[in-house]
Amino acid sequence: MTPSLTVKRLPLLGMLVAMQVVLGSLLTIQLLLTKISFTFIIIALTARLFSPLVTAGSAALANLLGMLLFPKFTFFPGFILTAFLTGLVFGIAFQQQTNLPRILTANFIVVFILNLFMNSLWLHIMYMTPWSVLLTTRLIQEVVTYVCYTAILIAVFKVPILTKLTARDSGH
Repeated sequence: MTPSLTVKRLPLLGMLVAMQVVLGSLLTIQLLLTKISFTFIIIALTARLFSPLVTAGSAALANLLGMLLFPKFTFFPGFILTAFLTGLVFGIAFQQQTNLPRILTANFIVVFILNLFMNSLWLHIMYMTPWSVLLTTRLIQEVVTYVCYTAILIAVFKVPILTKLTARDSGH
């Protein structure tokens, strides 16, 4: 399967964006300083089906649509940047293959660099919350998130039907 974005594949991308919006906005737990969501699963699947830039763009679009359609907090464009970079990291990591080192590395970057530090920066800018409060309250949750993301993505990429659907055809 080619990673290019064709007219035939555009509806699939639209459906994946819609799934991200639903998972990120309606089926999520929003706490004051953090959000628990399962959009990473859809972003990882998108990364297997499309190029890194398309994955990044779709993650940013889904984040923007979720904020506009289902606002839960003050709009801040930094979160769209975090979503874009999450899609880019997953896109680069999972473009060719999915294996344990790629899953561990991509999840580490997303959870500890993007979610913990970048999102904490956005929260600090928005609410002037002290760094010590942000990092101590979010660090424990992000460690748990890292373990959960890793376990879930390992399981998802082992599901036979998903493996077949997201396999890249190197012969074309």
